Amino acid sequence: MRFRVYDQAIAHIDDRLFGQFLERASWGEPGPEVALQPGTRHIQPAAVALMKEMNIPLIRFPGGTDVDFIDWRDLISNVPGRGRERPITIGHRGQEITNQFGLDEYFQLRDQLGVETILVVNVLDALARRQPLAAAAQQAAGLVAYVNVPVGTTLPPGMPDWPAVRQANGHPEPYRVEYIQIGNEIWMGGFRQRVQAGTGLSDPAALAQWYVQCLRAYIQAIDAVDPNVNLILDGTLGWEMEQTVLSDPLLRRRIKYLAFHRYAPGRVQAVTQDGQPVPLRSLSAADWWYAWVAMPGHFSSASGVNEGVAPQIQLAQSLGYQVAVTEWNWNGWGFDALAPPPALDWPVAAGIGAAGFLNGLMRHGDQIAIACQSLLIGATWDITSIRVDPTAQTRPYFLPQGQVTRLYSNHHGSTLLKVDASEVPRYRQPLAMGWTQSPKAEIAWVDLVVTADDDRIYVHAINRKFDEDLAISLDLSALPALDRWAIQYGFTQPLAPNPDRRLQAGKITQTPLPVRHNRLRVRLPQRSVSIVEIPRV
Repeated sequence: MRFRVYDQAIAHIDDRLFGQFLERASWGEPGPEVALQPGTRHIQPAAVALMKEMNIPLIRFPGGTDVDFIDWRDLISNVPGRGRERPITIGHRGQEITNQFGLDEYFQLRDQLGVETILVVNVLDALARRQPLAAAAQQAAGLVAYVNVPVGTTLPPGMPDWPAVRQANGHPEPYRVEYIQIGNEIWMGGFRQRVQAGTGLSDPAALAQWYVQCLRAYIQAIDAVDPNVNLILDGTLGWEMEQTVLSDPLLRRRIKYLAFHRYAPGRVQAVTQDGQPVPLRSLSAADWWYAWVAMPGHFSSASGVNEGVAPQIQLAQSLGYQVAVTEWNWNGWGFDALAPPPALDWPVAAGIGAAGFLNGLMRHGDQIAIACQSLLIGATWDITSIRVDPTAQTRPYFLPQGQVTRLYSNHHGSTLLKVDASEVPRYRQPLAMGWTQSPKAEIAWVDLVVTADDDRIYVHAINRKFDEDLAISLDLSALPALDRWAIQYGFTQPLAPNPDRRLQAGKITQTPLPVRHNRLRVRLPQRSVSIVEIPRV
């Protein structure tokens, strides 16, 4: 397989593509709530050290599905009329979360890591008329006042003095949050049922008009306290609302980013092909592997490579928005319950699937400015980047998705370079499973992008082959003044099953490679991700 790299930048690569989502979920995975050093409100120091290794540029906090079912004031102390202590919060499934890791604790972590922040505010209170619209909008704006407004600022009539509360909680200076996301995944079925029940509206046109009214109220309330904060809105609305809502002039002027989420495959209970059930005993380890590494994301039938969220980009661009993928990951479960279970452990495939999605994000670097891998830290869900022991008796460690994003975040350039590929074979993936994993006609064995900065060239290459190393030839002759040696960073795992498949399932390797006459031959191990770093001179 041959790849020719040109000295031609075709897109900007934003560091914010390698962000993380620090979710506090009330069900299944409380995230930072179970990652605290026992007896404190602070994340275990060893876990913070791993976060620093990830070179995280941006974190989204605190939710997630729960954010539209909770009161942000539960996450702080000294709320007027409530006393110093924080209450127990009840999430959207009726389960409790303690609020030991709240807003002020998050911002202490933020300062340790040096990251930007997306905060998500509750919009369901307004949409489902659980509160009067003006009250719900002002409550969301109160969060913005708490984090971004200086002490002593005149606030809108009736709003508590949130900057003074922040000062009482030990932080007189504003936190200066960069991004506010209004609501989360309003297209979900349960969300829609609550809106319809609360409003009595079922006609899509009427729902769209009500949603625009709510969003306008939120924007006006937020602008009354901070007119400069960047605003993010779900780009997937459902209910036949997208064109009506997203074309609204105020939204197009004030909302900067449309958010899209992408997970795959979700819970797997069965597998089909061409609409017919597939006997699980007929599936080999390689069959499972080739399905798993082809997710998440959109694969171009023309090129066979991952293009991230390409179908959604057209809508955002046509209306003048940028794209923020505020949740994404290879997210699958239920395999152990299948009869028989897959013959191959899946975590390394999950890491390689995550790498494919990162390649897809970079291919659209001019349209996608922000991405947050879900989930940064936890003790239960197998999508966490960092796994912790709630008792702090065992040291935290990376899961494969976190290992891969750490690799990319530390080794990428600021521009995407043009690459011509030839002789790259493809395969067909015929299986459907889970939420969104559909058959794909063309998937390249090697998915490759090249990025660059002033100091280095970075070749990001994925070998999806289950049982074969592959060789690629890189023609770098168009690039001036390269060093004679490169380093190949690799993520891979031997075929033998890991006794504890979740315990640091992948490994990271480093291999020196000679560069001869600006040409480079690279061996890509089977089932691997490589980033080849070539210094400029």
